[in-house]
Amino acid sequence: MKYYIYLHARSAKDAFVKIVHQPFSSLLSLATLSLALLLPLMLYAVVASVQDYAPRMAASPQITLFMDLSADDVALGSVHQQLKQHRLVARYIFISKDQALAELESHDDISGLRDILPDNPLPDAFVVTPTVTDLQSLSSLQKTLSNLPGVHQAQFDMRWAQRFYELIKLGHRAVLLFALVFGAAVVLITYNIIYMQILGKKEEIVVSKLIGASDHFIRRAFFYHACWQALLAALIAWLGTLWVAGAVNPVIHHFASLYHEKILLRPLYFDELTLFILLTVALTVLGARLAVGQHLRQLKAH
Repeated sequence: MKYYIYLHARSAKDAFVKIVHQPFSSLLSLATLSLALLLPLMLYAVVASVQDYAPRMAASPQITLFMDLSADDVALGSVHQQLKQHRLVARYIFISKDQALAELESHDDISGLRDILPDNPLPDAFVVTPTVTDLQSLSSLQKTLSNLPGVHQAQFDMRWAQRFYELIKLGHRAVLLFALVFGAAVVLITYNIIYMQILGKKEEIVVSKLIGASDHFIRRAFFYHACWQALLAALIAWLGTLWVAGAVNPVIHHFASLYHEKILLRPLYFDELTLFILLTVALTVLGARLAVGQHLRQLKAH
């Protein structure tokens, strides 16, 4: 077992040393892979930033709770308490029936309503801003809040929520589509890089096969070379997103401040970066496996 680990460690070290000793060709390969990774990564950063910003938007979906006209202070206090404790409620505003009537009179330039109407016909209301934006969660929250004691009706702008949710879903699908296209590009680029290396070592591989080297032994060096390239290219692409974010964030911040908003492109979280690196390594190893496998099959055919 120790010898097995030693062989893999030595192959990994030799592959890294080879990349360092061939800086020009290595840089070209890394630049090609990094550019193929940078575009979908930037698109993901944009969609993730918009999704994180959504709950803070001034135009976020709001649920309005209209109380029964007969709701007393006990019912209002109960709703206050449950809204404070609900994990899906970011904040809420209470508008009493007297406030609503006063606002109606001021906005519509109608005065003397209190003198005309025998009783205030407007209900007390709570305007709730949720912490969620997806349609399913909003519908579930609306149903929950409508069952609170004293609540006559709970309503929210379903059409707005549907449009916003579909926009976020479109962004995710675009990220997935770009990821698939550029993932295939990474496999093909790695395939060509590794195949060119194989052609450069064609005679060495033939001699190794003649003295009994296994296919696994021959594959190992190329696999580790692909792994190092994937790791370095992923880190370069990640640094590229940080550089782009640093360059455009002042412009975005200035534009958003005109609307009293704060929007910035955020960097990848640690778990997102780890998953991105692992996927890149898996794609490059797949490309290397295809290239080495094809060459070994050609050797056996001859």
